[in-house]
Amino acid sequence: MSTVREVVAEVCDIVAKHGAHLAGAGIVGIIKKLDRLANKKSVITVERGLYEHYRLFRNYQHSSVWEMLGNELSDNLIIQHSHGESGAGALFLAA
Repeated sequence: MSTVREVVAEVCDIVAKHGAHLAGAGIVGIIKKLDRLANKKSVITVERGLYEHYRLFRNYQHSSVWEMLGNELSDNLIIQHSHGESGAGALFLAA
């Protein structure tokens, strides 16, 4: 029998996995719409603590992007944590 703690941990893992897959699908969709994968590298910066502090979320997101793009195209996409404020991310996007 599972304890309450194990059930809560499993539910949190399921929610994190689905959230990471949705976020990965959003990233892939935007990058494909911009037609940025064929011949140049793109760097996506992710803000806030979920990506930085929750290693499983980060791993799930990278795995989902790799599954959607495959080996060759996923090499052209770099996802990294942004250490700046949210305003800095908007500034870089505008530039």
